[in-house]
Amino acid sequence: MNIGMVLDYVRDWPPGIRAEKESIALSKEGHKIFALTPRYNKELPYKEYIEKVKTTVVRVDVSSTKGTYLANAIRAITLYDKRFKEHLRSYIKENAIDALHVHDIWLIKVALEVADEFGIPVVADLHENMPAAMIASRAEYPFVKRLIASFFWNYQLMRWQEKFMLKRCAHTLIVVEEADFRLKEYGLDERKYSVVSNTEDETTFKFNPSEADSSILAEYKNNFVISYVGGMGIHRGLDTVIKALPYIKDRIENLKLVIVGADSKSQDQILEMVKMLNIKDYVDVISWQPFHKVNSYVMASDVCLVPHNDFEHTQTTIPHKLFQYMICGKPVLVSDCKPLKRIVEKANSGKIFKANDSKHLASVIEEMYHNKESLIEYGKNGQRMALNEFSWKHDAKRLVDVYKLIETEHDRKQNK
Repeated sequence: MNIGMVLDYVRDWPPGIRAEKESIALSKEGHKIFALTPRYNKELPYKEYIEKVKTTVVRVDVSSTKGTYLANAIRAITLYDKRFKEHLRSYIKENAIDALHVHDIWLIKVALEVADEFGIPVVADLHENMPAAMIASRAEYPFVKRLIASFFWNYQLMRWQEKFMLKRCAHTLIVVEEADFRLKEYGLDERKYSVVSNTEDETTFKFNPSEADSSILAEYKNNFVISYVGGMGIHRGLDTVIKALPYIKDRIENLKLVIVGADSKSQDQILEMVKMLNIKDYVDVISWQPFHKVNSYVMASDVCLVPHNDFEHTQTTIPHKLFQYMICGKPVLVSDCKPLKRIVEKANSGKIFKANDSKHLASVIEEMYHNKESLIEYGKNGQRMALNEFSWKHDAKRLVDVYKLIETEHDRKQNK
């Protein structure tokens, strides 16, 4: 089949880890993969084959969403992105697309409309529980801004629209089993959705721990390092971690929290909190780093964090970095959000604390500090499970099986 990935990332694609892994997995089964994506960098060609991701990337010029408040408001309320409509038509015609694989909620409705014209199926790839994610993202807004956001990104309206969109899709992909509750509430047939998680393995996470930056390892060799890597949104729980430090800063020798990946706005917010809590000497805030540098900080760590706060959103998702930590052989410390708790308990790869509870988090960090032999065992357990039961090869097979079913149905219709 000619499978058309449809993406609207905030930057040029690739990179985009989930879509990259899916494209490679499907291409290995003989499918031809095309990716429709905005052309943000005007120096990039409109069409090129990228060997690394086994994909022909088709870039299109779409108007920016920045600053167009009315257009964004309409897009938010309707979940319909008209910027892509004509591009989708041309894309399907010119590349003989047999199925559309649409990433996230915003492009599903317009993709369904155009796909119906050509009689081709749509697969919805839900990276996140987006109605719930919108609630989480606005949790720290001032009251008036939060009120306005709740009108345009209304939880109930988004769910109502999502329900009818997904019922029209040939198949829906979710990232954890805990995310299926709303699909059941929507009345989706269990045969029409599958879990394709954000797992990794030795083929997708190509980082050799022995290649870690020696200067970074040397910098932290005398510290007990707990590290946080990734986004800085309120739902991710970094606030809980920072507030835990005053409880243990005098109880753990050479304690250091290393935060990697902060944008300038997040850096300012973190440093303001650090200053207020008088813990400047215990926190390093590192800006965005290339892949090998990020993982060098992971290798310099004694414990790696996924401290998600308790939202419906975080109870229904899982980050790639959990499995990356485990592949690196590092013990993890996660909040008790259901997917995190399930995986870490089954892998016996670390410890779990009560989400949003800084005092409990502090006590668990202290416990891990005083039981360093157990950290080695957690690391070994996690690595073993991340390369076996919790491995991308299993999720890739489920993805491939979805397209086998779609292809069978496609051939049946063609032969009628």
